[in-house]
Amino acid sequence: MNSKERARNRWKLLANTVSKKCQDQIFSSQISYDLFNIESINTEWSKYSSCVENNNFSAIVCRSPIIVTPEELMGFNNTGNVRIWPSEEVLAYYVLSNLDSFRDKTVLELGGGMSCLAGIMAALYGFCSDVHLTDGNPNSVYNVERILEKNVFTTKVTCSVLKWDQRPANICHYDVVLAADCLFFDEARDDLVHTIAASLSYDGVALVAAPKRGTTLYEFINMAQKEGLICTIQQNYNTLVWERHSKQVLYNPSYDADSHYPLLISITKATKIIDCQFQ
Repeated sequence: MNSKERARNRWKLLANTVSKKCQDQIFSSQISYDLFNIESINTEWSKYSSCVENNNFSAIVCRSPIIVTPEELMGFNNTGNVRIWPSEEVLAYYVLSNLDSFRDKTVLELGGGMSCLAGIMAALYGFCSDVHLTDGNPNSVYNVERILEKNVFTTKVTCSVLKWDQRPANICHYDVVLAADCLFFDEARDDLVHTIAASLSYDGVALVAAPKRGTTLYEFINMAQKEGLICTIQQNYNTLVWERHSKQVLYNPSYDADSHYPLLISITKATKIIDCQFQ
């Protein structure tokens, strides 16, 4: 199978995932782990709230005003304007469950889409020293800028367009790099590996949340290992997330765990795994 055939197959899989008649239906896809209570403020803005260990957290988030149809998803930079995907939802909840691990850290989110929800939660509640939110689509970054204006931060937070294939020479090094559901497209995977390797500090950790989706996750890991990165896959990384996933397996006949359940990959440059603080 050549690269074009693989790309068509990836597209068919993604199109089946989001084959809804309108963006409202896509945005609120039936696959969710219900980790956040979503309270509608108006047609554009919502309040995302979650209770973690008896602590309440919330952020004001807006959906992208850009209408994205399934046909337009052939360009991978468009997928982040469709909805907040389950991997971003799970990674944001994981951040809230491990806030001590972000204290005084510099944080970068890659491919955060229209919300950068995981990075937003780290910036609001993680007592980070600096948070930078990125996506390759200018429309997504514009939407994140609107979210930043709507929320109140005590941490320095910035956002910008970052295209992985451009590999800027002056990219900063970060203590924590976040990425959710960024492994899908063949043509972007190698560039993502290089971007993580270039942006991750020597003793830092990258947290990548993504479902298996065929061989895509393992292809990414193979590329990362060739780059000299150390990858550890965690399946049961949060009790509540695992419980919600298990219920989907039991009660939802259409639930395909390989396509939906986000595994967590911890990535380091060091000679030993140093992410025990994230367990």
